[in-house]
Amino acid sequence: MNFPTEQLVERWEHLRAIKNLMGRMSADYTLKKESQMYEKYWSARDDVSLGVNEGYYVGAAAVAGYYRALGQQIADQSRLIQSIFPAELSGKTEAELQGVGTMDYKPVDTPVIEIAGDGQTAKGIWCLRGSHNQILPSGPVAYWEWGWFAADFILEKGEFRLWHLQYLQEVCRPNGAPWYGEEKQYPALEEFAPAANFRFPEPEHPTVLRTRYHAERPFTVSPRVPEPYYTFDETFTYGWKEATP
Repeated sequence: MNFPTEQLVERWEHLRAIKNLMGRMSADYTLKKESQMYEKYWSARDDVSLGVNEGYYVGAAAVAGYYRALGQQIADQSRLIQSIFPAELSGKTEAELQGVGTMDYKPVDTPVIEIAGDGQTAKGIWCLRGSHNQILPSGPVAYWEWGWFAADFILEKGEFRLWHLQYLQEVCRPNGAPWYGEEKQYPALEEFAPAANFRFPEPEHPTVLRTRYHAERPFTVSPRVPEPYYTFDETFTYGWKEATP
């Protein structure tokens, strides 16, 4: 399409804003600010959805609940680490303890972004190659994490917000261990036993969006890359209905 100069500038600004949104979200994982992500980045619409390997969280309440659960998990883990290391962490405020003992590095790269011809929606996909640790009954265990963020964005009050997001892990395996075979189980430690009490909410719509890599997995194509489109009705979606039979 041949856009006038003013519209080209506006589209460039939207493109920059989308890149910055994903970069800031990546930084918030590192800073353990997951509990703030829904308010900061998501649309106010009720038809939002978040897809993970095991299924979809659908609707504002479910997606917001997912991020609240992340925040609660981080808070519980921080208190657990404080109880195990009182000499080092006693007297610290809740803000100072936020995320202590945990790490989640999710750098995003190789973006493909398409803004709709009508300027009302956009699509993007990013590769994720990072590392994080999980607080388990055996203590902190570090994992490699490779995968994708794939998103539909919608324009609200002049800025793009997340509408549908797929967060898909291709690899999630312990550092220093092979990517095949059974995952090594470390012996439980008494002081870390409370880590087993936390239960993350399951997706309301369970479905296999992506099977993590294992040696017997058949060839699996990468998530679909955005293509140029004019209106959202003309393209596919990363939302729940697209992947539901």
